[in-house]
Amino acid sequence: MLKTKQSKIISVSVFLVIEALLQVLVQITSGETNDFVSYSVVALAAIFTLVCFERTKSYLLTQAATITTLFADLFLVVIDPMIQLPAMIFFSGTQICYFLRLYFETNTKKERQIHIVLRGILTLTVLIFTLIVLKEKTDALSMVSMFYYTNLIFNVVFAFIHFNKSKAFAFGLLLFLLCDTIIGLDIMAKSYITGEWIEALNSLLSSMNWAWIFYVPSQALIAISLIKFKNKKSST
Repeated sequence: MLKTKQSKIISVSVFLVIEALLQVLVQITSGETNDFVSYSVVALAAIFTLVCFERTKSYLLTQAATITTLFADLFLVVIDPMIQLPAMIFFSGTQICYFLRLYFETNTKKERQIHIVLRGILTLTVLIFTLIVLKEKTDALSMVSMFYYTNLIFNVVFAFIHFNKSKAFAFGLLLFLLCDTIIGLDIMAKSYITGEWIEALNSLLSSMNWAWIFYVPSQALIAISLIKFKNKKSST
């Protein structure tokens, strides 16, 4: 929808300013107000991708990812108490969409094959390792979460391999990873792994809402990663 460089710059600037304001509100509000503000961050990112409409696989997959992210955060942010399993299933869908975006943006057949094989082998390895480590504590949530987290790591790695194609996308996924690492540590401490070190780390991280400090810019960067500031039409 945005055709001129000027309209793109204005739209991106307004979007980033609003997301920055929401970031501040996420940190200083609480209760239902905080839930509303937090969900608005994700909703705004999804809406902004509509402004970037293009008939490309990258656009369609990114739009699909923002929608699955909206559903995931519905279960984590809006619904009280949160329901983690469906949230992680939707988040897994998000990372599959980003994987497909990276896959289709890869130019060579050989690299695509390597990407598929490595991702498949390491994802399976991580799931088996999870079963071995957690033993009787293994449940659907832990398995889906590890599937999700492994694929997120892969997406970060391959986004940085193709860093020049979209710096915003690479950094957006990296911040996504940092956010979920913090959340994952908290979940492990409460449900799966105990120890003084993880309790001390979570106590340190609880001083601020670090997860959302990373999450807000991650969603903003992923949304603007679709913007091409050159006036000619992108071939992606």
